[in-house]
Amino acid sequence: MKRIAMISTGGTIAMQADASGLANSALGARKLLELANIDRTDITFVEMEYINIPSPHIQIEDLVTLKELVEKAVNEEKVDGVVITHGTDTLQETAYFLDLTLHLNVPVVVTGAQRNSSLTMSDAALNIADSVLVASDQRASEMGVLVVFGSEIIPARDVIKEHKTALTTFKAIDFGHIGHVNNGHCVWTRKPLIHDHYEIGSEIEKLKVAIVPTYIGQDSTMLRYLLNDGIDGIIIEGFGAGHVPQNMVPGIQEAIEKNVPVILTSRSRKGSMLTDTYGFIGSETYLRKMGVIQGEDLTPDKLRIKLLLLLSTHATHAEIKQAYEQHFYL
Repeated sequence: MKRIAMISTGGTIAMQADASGLANSALGARKLLELANIDRTDITFVEMEYINIPSPHIQIEDLVTLKELVEKAVNEEKVDGVVITHGTDTLQETAYFLDLTLHLNVPVVVTGAQRNSSLTMSDAALNIADSVLVASDQRASEMGVLVVFGSEIIPARDVIKEHKTALTTFKAIDFGHIGHVNNGHCVWTRKPLIHDHYEIGSEIEKLKVAIVPTYIGQDSTMLRYLLNDGIDGIIIEGFGAGHVPQNMVPGIQEAIEKNVPVILTSRSRKGSMLTDTYGFIGSETYLRKMGVIQGEDLTPDKLRIKLLLLLSTHATHAEIKQAYEQHFYL
């Protein structure tokens, strides 16, 4: 008999239309399980209602508590797997935070829905049922935290919300999903090789890390404002393979001189960045020589999650560089 924890946090999957016709939070863990109508005599559920809020309202401290709740479910409730229901807007950040901070030997699955259960053809019930199936498969414990959506199984590190409203919104656009649910079985096709783990330091919720976009005509104004406001770290969403407008360079230099780590990624979502190809002011080579750190193939929001964790444990610049560049650039 498998014991599966069902942890609800709100989001569209927990919403129903009220008298106004607008969707609002309504369902907790028990009601979600009833909605899924899972007919499995070999599974019992531990229902854990954490919060019931739209996912744009989630804060870093909520993620810390959620991580502790998952550990409690495993260590005290002795569950064999965990399913977390979550809003899709910030699901990829929550899943990645848990992937970086949990160190357990049971499957942890995050899922949600694009259509609330009041709508025709809601995807809530299927996603819950599929997630329970994956969470009850011991092989899933070897894959890190997983996102199950539209019957596909995707590593938290790779998952991106690709479409605003489509039912198959979550994808791993570079490498593809690692398995899928079919005919009541988990079909596994590959195993991720990259899986990092970091501790959570004290007062992580007080740290400030900002994401700065690039665009034609962007300058150092935003960077200087952030520095004056006491920013702790900066993620720059650059052009192409890792470039910024030359008028951003002075602001980046000021950040580095103030020992504020600057992590560079790209607004292009596929592929890794270059390191030693271009030499113009603001190029990837120029920025690396300044002390800018290359940000893997991750999205800006995930780079921010990782930097918050590193800063919370007082990681040095060298340790932060190692954490980001070890898999692709060192």
